Amino acid sequence: MYFAACLPMALGGLLSAIAQGRVAAGSINILAKKPDDWSKGLILCGIVEFYAILSLLASMLMLLFM
Repeated sequence: MYFAACLPMALGGLLSAIAQGRVAAGSINILAKKPDDWSKGLILCGIVEFYAILSLLASMLMLLFM
């Protein structure tokens, strides 16, 4: 049961980390080309991190209610 409860965080964290690296590299590229648009990169990084937080929440809820 613990393995099944931890799967959302494991898979969500893995996929989110890969996407987070790509988005962070892209936001640095945005910052290098247009320094005034730094907020776009920050918002996009926050959106990707939100998916990791949702995975953590799902795993915690599964652990609490098992």
